[in-house]
Amino acid sequence: MKQLVLVLFAALALASCAARPIGATAPTGAGRIAEGRLDLGEWTRGSQDATARRFAQTIAARYGAGVPLQAAAADLRENQFSCAPNRERRGDPPDMICRRTIQGAGCINTWQVHLYSDAGSQGLTRTRGLFDKSCSRDELLGGR
Repeated sequence: MKQLVLVLFAALALASCAARPIGATAPTGAGRIAEGRLDLGEWTRGSQDATARRFAQTIAARYGAGVPLQAAAADLRENQFSCAPNRERRGDPPDMICRRTIQGAGCINTWQVHLYSDAGSQGLTRTRGLFDKSCSRDELLGGR
């Protein structure tokens, strides 16, 4: 019985670790950004879909509701993203778009973070993390 309790405790501890983005610590309160570098995921060897899902989760966890828009943009800039206010106002536009691109091994890897804020407080209301990978060996529409 004692061994079963220890095994269950170890499984719960591992499960809680798996939910936290690599390279970051949990925010210390509402409106706070996690410390550490921003984890881009396993983009060099993982699938595009898995990397995109992981990055979206990391962004949602790192920049929670209430984080000041400018603080999130500053953190992204520290992590080598370029940020600019979004001038496009059609549909459901983010207030700011941050982008990072890395080229290598015949591929272009692009991460985007869309930051949405409340106009009155400038605190984030939501975020969206996106990832795209385009390789020179990818065929164009219509094939070859």
